[in-house]
Amino acid sequence: MPPPSQRGALPSPIRTTIHHDPETNRLHLGYITTERYRAPQNPVVLCHGLFGFDVLGPEFMPALQIHYWTGIAKALQDIGCKVHISRVGTVAALKTRAQELRTFLERKVEGQQVNLVAHSMGGLDCRYVITHLPSSKFQVNSLTTVATPHRGSSFMDWCRDAFGVGLLHDYVNKQGDDVVAKYLQAHDGAPSSKEEGKAMARKKQSRMVKANPIVSALCSPLDSPAFANLTRDYCEAFNRVTPDDPNVQYYSYAAVTDVHPLAPLYFSYRIIAEREGANDGLVSLESAKWGTFLGEVQCDHWQLIPPRLRSLVRAGGRGGFDSIGFYLGLVTGLADKGY
Repeated sequence: MPPPSQRGALPSPIRTTIHHDPETNRLHLGYITTERYRAPQNPVVLCHGLFGFDVLGPEFMPALQIHYWTGIAKALQDIGCKVHISRVGTVAALKTRAQELRTFLERKVEGQQVNLVAHSMGGLDCRYVITHLPSSKFQVNSLTTVATPHRGSSFMDWCRDAFGVGLLHDYVNKQGDDVVAKYLQAHDGAPSSKEEGKAMARKKQSRMVKANPIVSALCSPLDSPAFANLTRDYCEAFNRVTPDDPNVQYYSYAAVTDVHPLAPLYFSYRIIAEREGANDGLVSLESAKWGTFLGEVQCDHWQLIPPRLRSLVRAGGRGGFDSIGFYLGLVTGLADKGY
């Protein structure tokens, strides 16, 4: 990666006019064929969030397959972008997802410099890899997170309190080799300051939160380590032990909207609005900010995924957000910065 002082002197990448195939044109809402975008010189790795994947369905019947990044990856490739699509455990523990992402990067981009682009929880996976699982087989130049809950989500806190899932004390007991679990085990009862003491008191109380025993028993089979990773208590500790790598550039985007009362995200939107303020239905504006904040887009959390997949999870509300155009603009910004 060129030093900051030299990035402005880099020769400008060739601007390319996109010519989508009919399928991509159909998916790209409001696509303008005269718009010109630029591909970064280094590969882009797309990283999915909670419940995400790369592709689902039988290989022998492509028509039945569902691609998480459908339309988006194709559009990026159309402008000459080298794209890799990662896959990690959909609801696995953050440390497990990070280990799987590291293995993927070592296999797919060995010896290369890469730009990581992550949606939602994928941003936490990337930060874990960069700080705690560095590898000599690849170099991360930049990480751009899109609606990532860097400071957790109050909706996940609500789920913990209401259903007994995502309890931090359970996570610490079961995931002892996680960096946050180690931190909490080492620091519980030993605050270094009054402020840290207050924070630990809140953590200790939240780790012991108990939902109605019957509700908790019914929801227990649905619990997953990833739910604890998305609570504000976990993310507060995660941020303490996960400093940014000075050799990596961190960028972030947030999504903000007024979720329609008929939309599936309206309930979680209201909870987060009361506790944190402006949000996209799952992640607040403030939680999504990390590194150099590049701004907010007017859409909900699910509108940041491709149109075809979005139709499977949306009902009611307003559509029309151009997610493909958003990611084309995102990588063009990376190209402009010399990546």
